[in-house]
Amino acid sequence: MSTSTTSYPRLARESPDFAHWKLPVAAILAVLLYTVLVVGLVIVAALAVAASGTPFDTWFDTSDTDIALDDPGLLLFQLATIVALLPCVVLAVALVWRRHVGFLHSVEGHVRWSWLGRCTLLAFVVVAAALGLSVLVAAAGDEPVSVEAPDGRALAALLVVLLVVPFQAAAEEYVFRGGLMQLIGSWTRWSAVPVVATSLLFAAGHLYSFWGLVSVFAFGVVAALLTIRTGGLEAAVALHVANNVVLMTLDIMGVIDSSGEGAGFWNEVVPSTVMCLVFWALVEWSARRRGLRRRRAPLPAPAPAPAPAPAPSYVVVPPPPYVPTSQHPAPAMPAHPPVTPAAPQPVVPPNAPSYPGDPGVWGR
Repeated sequence: MSTSTTSYPRLARESPDFAHWKLPVAAILAVLLYTVLVVGLVIVAALAVAASGTPFDTWFDTSDTDIALDDPGLLLFQLATIVALLPCVVLAVALVWRRHVGFLHSVEGHVRWSWLGRCTLLAFVVVAAALGLSVLVAAAGDEPVSVEAPDGRALAALLVVLLVVPFQAAAEEYVFRGGLMQLIGSWTRWSAVPVVATSLLFAAGHLYSFWGLVSVFAFGVVAALLTIRTGGLEAAVALHVANNVVLMTLDIMGVIDSSGEGAGFWNEVVPSTVMCLVFWALVEWSARRRGLRRRRAPLPAPAPAPAPAPAPSYVVVPPPPYVPTSQHPAPAMPAHPPVTPAAPQPVVPPNAPSYPGDPGVWGR
């Protein structure tokens, strides 16, 4: 059995009970579960819209556009369709590969709650400081900056953001930096492949202009690197939550526009990427101080199934009044061969592709 430790993208592959079909089947099952949940959400939304007297066609046509921060009901529906991804991913992996589902969270097999709390605090400080600085720079450049007093609809939308966005952001991380990262990482030898592939897919799921998509791609790359460097999803989830909550809150208050319209290289890509890199540096510093576990030790092989009990041997004795004599000794009990213990299973099955080792940036 290998004694090397395992980084996050390889947690699935470097497991004693790994099989290439498990995560792809879990992905298909997650899609089916998600389809059922979304259909249910649409039915519930249709009933609510019908009760309000709003034409459903008009309402539904606006539901696939930008995030509706000015419509609390539609905002809740849009976010709920994303939140539904979270239970689908976790449940699908649990049904297909129960032993592995905990390693979607981190290399320790569970959510590291204290680490998540520390990363969340750091993320809100960094994001708030970065966006506040951007607003000050815009004001200094004679761009109009104003704050609108929130009305009842704005307060309702703000409540939806505070309560639902953390789960929406976590759902996206569990899909892209969690399940997809490990699925792709189990089929390729280079850790850079799942980093780039998941970041491209993450950007493709957003309806932004070109530079807005570049910014989202860069965010996805940093989130993936954070996941690998910290051995779990907590830091990426914290950054995603803080970014979305602060952006949407400032948009509801009329300070900024979070739709991505007018995004350019200097006013969107550079500030967003610098913000992410600063957060990454602080996370690295905090992880070293904390002695965070970043990689997983080899797992023990699953316990072999117990050997079936040998069939009992019986001595046939005729009914009385027969009495055995020395001339008719009872047949001897047959000797059973000793049970040979099963050989230990390798960490990686023989059918798995070989990996040459981590490039330097993924070092331990």
